[in-house]
Amino acid sequence: MKKGLLLLLLIFILPFATIAQENKYFNSGKMVATAGVGLSGLGLGYGVGFEYGITDNIGVFPAFITHSYESGIQSWSFNAFDIWGTYHSKSISSWFGNSDKVDAYYMGGVTIVSFGVESGIAKEETSSSFGFGVGAGGRYHFSDKLAAYGEGRYRFASFKTDSYSLAIAWYSLNVGVSYAIN
Repeated sequence: MKKGLLLLLLIFILPFATIAQENKYFNSGKMVATAGVGLSGLGLGYGVGFEYGITDNIGVFPAFITHSYESGIQSWSFNAFDIWGTYHSKSISSWFGNSDKVDAYYMGGVTIVSFGVESGIAKEETSSSFGFGVGAGGRYHFSDKLAAYGEGRYRFASFKTDSYSLAIAWYSLNVGVSYAIN
């Protein structure tokens, strides 16, 4: 556990320790819209997001993601609204061969999650909670505006209803497209 936390800490600190380099796909004032699908322990999900460049390497990324699945006679749904920060690293992008087309980033922040469960024999129960999450991803640019992206995200939140009290941590692997508005 301690080794895993240390490795995670190093992965997130490494880009800040490198010399800042120009990123031709992300900078201050950049606006990028995203849409994609994600596979997670909570089933297939869909999401949209919008990233805004605060500096040449740091952005703010609100996103909405929904997941749902059925388990026997129960239906579960999770809706997450992420308010995350991103850090774009040209030095990390250079790990991927043709780095002129790759924009790699780390992300993390708060997640507002609503949880619902419906059973064939009981009433629907819902709960909302604040949580947190971290992740990493990258965009492969086909042009200055259009890119495909892949991300891995990990979130944690806890919920309480009349029948349920649970703390969950879930991952998602997401793919989609992004479009630079400016």
